[in-house]
Amino acid sequence: MPTKKSVMTSSPTKTTPITDYNDPMSELESLNRSLSQVSELVNSLSPKTQFEKSITNIVSLLCKNVQSLAQNCGVVSSGLDAVEVNLAKTDQYSRRDTVVVTGLEYKKETETYDNLCGAVATELSTSGIKVSPSDFSACHRNGNRIKSITVKGKQLRVPPSITVRFRSSNKKDLVLNKHRNFVNGKPKSVRVVQSLNGHYQSLKNSINNFLREKNIQISWIHWRSASSGICVKFDGDAILSRIHSMADFLKQFNKI
Repeated sequence: MPTKKSVMTSSPTKTTPITDYNDPMSELESLNRSLSQVSELVNSLSPKTQFEKSITNIVSLLCKNVQSLAQNCGVVSSGLDAVEVNLAKTDQYSRRDTVVVTGLEYKKETETYDNLCGAVATELSTSGIKVSPSDFSACHRNGNRIKSITVKGKQLRVPPSITVRFRSSNKKDLVLNKHRNFVNGKPKSVRVVQSLNGHYQSLKNSINNFLREKNIQISWIHWRSASSGICVKFDGDAILSRIHSMADFLKQFNKI
């Protein structure tokens, strides 16, 4: 068989992901289960006195109220999840014409906007689609610090990534579909990916982690469009699409 993870509410000091409000729902469901067990126990006692009957009635009524509250909270929670996804879709759609380039050499002292655009255009043209600086409406480095990381005992210098917005989302799609980040199974030093917002980047990472834990290989995983969302291509012919949440992914994955 082929290879899971926020709309913000205003706050004086920070923003809070909607998903943070799902924890009380779990506590409510736990309370509901506990009260149901208490109700079953009380009912099994066959109350005889008026006092015992009153206690039984109170417990039963309490259980019904908590069950009703849990159902209503479930509807609200589902509604919040839907709002989160819809806002994430809208935000991601605004990035449909934008890619992120990583690994491109950085010479802070001599790099200008023009030679940066030229270097990016040259790299993107390796896709087989001719790209020129005039195809970009914006192109900039994301910071100016070169990071140092250790990979397999080796120190690597990682230049800041570059955000590139195309004038035409159709041309961006052509380039992204043709550009290869791997050669003979090995990653290239310069890579090009779709620009993702926090929701879809987190979702993509969760899916990758899920598949990695199961030792399932995939050919690629990308955001394709507002309707298709995240798409996953397995080494065989299976392709999962229209993934906007981990629930969407698992629902399709479990059918493979």
